[in-house]
Amino acid sequence: MWRLDIVKNLRGLNFIFGFLLIFILSFGLIGGCGSSGSNLNQTTNNIQFIDITSQAGLNYNHSFVRGRPNGESQLISGGVAAGDYDKDGWVDLYVARGTIGPNLLLRNLGNGTFVDVGKSAGVDLSGIITSGPTFADFSGDGFLDLFLGGIFPTEISLFVNNGNGTFSDITASASQDGLSNKDTFSVAFGDYDLDNDLDFFMTHWGSGTVDGSSEHLWRNNGDSTFTDVSAESGISATYQGDQDFTFAPNFADINNDGYPDILLSGDFGTSQVFVNQKNGTFANTTDTNVITDENGMGAAVADYDNDGDLDWFVSSIYDPNMVAEANWGISGNRLYRNKGDGTFDDVTIQAGVEHGFWGWGSCFADFDNDGNLDLVHVNGFGFAPGGDSVEFFEDPTRLFMSNGDGTLTEKALKLGLDDVGQGRGVVCFDFDRDGDVDLFIANNNQAPKLFRNDGGNNNNFLNVKLNGLPPNTEGVGSRVTIAIGNKAQMRELNAGSNFVSQNPVLAHFGLGDAELIDEVRVDWLDGNTTVLQNVTPNQFLTLDHPNL
Repeated sequence: MWRLDIVKNLRGLNFIFGFLLIFILSFGLIGGCGSSGSNLNQTTNNIQFIDITSQAGLNYNHSFVRGRPNGESQLISGGVAAGDYDKDGWVDLYVARGTIGPNLLLRNLGNGTFVDVGKSAGVDLSGIITSGPTFADFSGDGFLDLFLGGIFPTEISLFVNNGNGTFSDITASASQDGLSNKDTFSVAFGDYDLDNDLDFFMTHWGSGTVDGSSEHLWRNNGDSTFTDVSAESGISATYQGDQDFTFAPNFADINNDGYPDILLSGDFGTSQVFVNQKNGTFANTTDTNVITDENGMGAAVADYDNDGDLDWFVSSIYDPNMVAEANWGISGNRLYRNKGDGTFDDVTIQAGVEHGFWGWGSCFADFDNDGNLDLVHVNGFGFAPGGDSVEFFEDPTRLFMSNGDGTLTEKALKLGLDDVGQGRGVVCFDFDRDGDVDLFIANNNQAPKLFRNDGGNNNNFLNVKLNGLPPNTEGVGSRVTIAIGNKAQMRELNAGSNFVSQNPVLAHFGLGDAELIDEVRVDWLDGNTTVLQNVTPNQFLTLDHPNL
């Protein structure tokens, strides 16, 4: 079954006949191995981001009772979850606030504003330091549940969505031995063992070593309880000396074999690649000659070059002085292009995305709907001048717009994305359902920012939501591919981490001026397939699993 919600009067009737020309390449995109040039109009200058934080009702701060974080773990914590928890069609937000006030469940009212319903929903945690909130239906009943990481002494929390606007805390019963009392910054959900329920992977930057188990990978037992399988699965903590420096995890099928692998961004040279062995275990296949980010923090996983496989961006630290003044690196972000077999080439310099200051949360999205994925990440570190200031305190947000040939150009200020806050989490989502991707930035020890994308280029779009077979009700890990002519775009639905933040589990496609999509194909994680033909643009399309 399939359902659609056509967006009326959204782009006008001034469509130019033509086909979307993007690329499905099985050979090199940049560096002399082919061309990814596009005939689509590159109208990135027409879009503008508008700061609507206040008018959207987001009048709060992330902060601490003492005025600023006490220790590095607090300084890098916080974040935001994005998902439609009440199933009304509008993406809501859950934000961590430090200790200055209760966490907020921000319900999207559908009129450009949000209202906090955290207290009535039972998730207004206060006086504790939570991090990396994430929505995922780990109970499998069709309603998004809520995960919250914590900074010691705050432990993680699991809340089950009751389906009536409220949540119940099930932390105490979720694991026989307890889930974790380590610093937990981010989490990713995915079905690594293909039993159709959502498992999760947590990161514990700054935690010490443990005996046998790293408390990273937790298997869903099918009844909203979880078992730590880090040791038996071959997932070991990434240590430097006696410290674990994991930051941003993502499940992603990097070798196209139908099994979710794990991409793990880690600080101090500890980013790693774990390939699923299809038997409940993983093999560490990290090529340290290629995976060279010095301070891996945030992450974005997507098919940025439209060649049918998943690439991996890791935000890191670029020091404009090019001098290693402390224990951080200076070489900047890394973009790892998938060679099609789960191995990567470092194409950072060719792509032009290395200069990002002190990078954190990151995501790929097609902001101008031209058929090519762009890249955004937030930045910053340190305290305000007058305290313990550092040179990265007012780092600007970076917005790398795709040129359609494997390269990207930084255009944040040009396109109105003027933010120099202490960015940690970021969400790429269409909060107002107008067909273009907006941005929410979760700052540490500061107010957030919501930027509305006023897409002025009249390019078309398609948004796809999956109704998966329970218990994987969002179809996490499934792939949506669209084809126009002999060109294609692919999205793998991901419930992973941008760093202390997540995007909603939806597939958004920019279509340029194409007036018809030849095919929309869903390759469900369980092996089923759904195919639609001759689909019109500018829809919010919902597709059901064949067995529903």
